[in-house]
Amino acid sequence: MLPDDVFRDRLEQTLVEVEKSIANMRNCAAVDVSASPRYWSVVVLPFLAAACPFELIIKADQKFSLKLAGEAFENRPVESFELFPHLVRAVEAGHVEKISKFDAMTETLVAIEMRVELERGWDWLGERRIRPTTPAEEWRTHRYLAYRR
Repeated sequence: MLPDDVFRDRLEQTLVEVEKSIANMRNCAAVDVSASPRYWSVVVLPFLAAACPFELIIKADQKFSLKLAGEAFENRPVESFELFPHLVRAVEAGHVEKISKFDAMTETLVAIEMRVELERGWDWLGERRIRPTTPAEEWRTHRYLAYRR
C-alpha cells in the first residue's frame, strides 16, 4: 500500500484522465459521477442496450469495486492507476466479453468470467465461481458492443 498522500495524489491525476473519457460518453450514455473524501464513483448506463453498463468505485482505503453488466467484483486492491483510464475506454469501445462456463457433462453453469481487453496483450479478468472446477468445461462467450455504432 502507498502512503495516503501519495495515493491521493496519484488518484487525482488518474481521475483527471478518467473524467475526460467519461465526459466524451455523455452523448451515448447516462453518466453519474459522485465523490466524497472516502470514495470516487461513476455509474455509466449506455443508451445502446447491447453495450456493457458499468459502475466503478475507487475507495480511499486503496481498493476498488467494479460492476460490469451486473457482475460485481468488489474490494480489489488498487495495484496500478493506469488500469482505470484503460478500463473506461475499453468498455466504451466494446472490448468486453462475458464468458459463461458450463460443466460439459451436465450443462450446469459453473462460473462467469468477465474479460476486458484493455489493449493488445493486456486484459482485466474477473471471475465469479458458482461451483467447483469441473474436468471438462464448455465456454460460451457474449461480446458487448461499443457505445457508439
